[in-house]
Amino acid sequence: MDEIKSRSPYWLSPGIDVPTQEELQLLPSRRALRGFYVDRNAGEAAFVPTDDFMRECPLWRIDVLDDIADALQRTRTHALVSFFRECQARGHDVPMARQIEAFRKMCQQGDVALPDELEALLVLDQQFGRSAAWRPRERGKR
Repeated sequence: MDEIKSRSPYWLSPGIDVPTQEELQLLPSRRALRGFYVDRNAGEAAFVPTDDFMRECPLWRIDVLDDIADALQRTRTHALVSFFRECQARGHDVPMARQIEAFRKMCQQGDVALPDELEALLVLDQQFGRSAAWRPRERGKR
């Protein structure tokens, strides 16, 4: 998929965003893919491919599933960073390394798999948040 320039309304920081409606413009003959199911109460989900999907050639199915997996992974990374931010708000005076360690333990207890690059993403997100909040004063003004 081509590089997308716009941010979603859920953008958190560079590299931490969800797919946007603009991405649909890259799919001129787009249609919804049926087969996704979710139990909102249990927080569980499944994908059961339709007969139409399974009739497509295997390479097409692989390509489509790879695109879906990428969009899901981006959305999952966004959720992980959002969850870390929620946890971080409770212990904002705790050093970052300890916050990440506690977050890893909490996720491990909840069987939440974490990507290898999680620590780098969280540090970059925090640094971006600090730099975005920091505004130098104009000369001569207080």
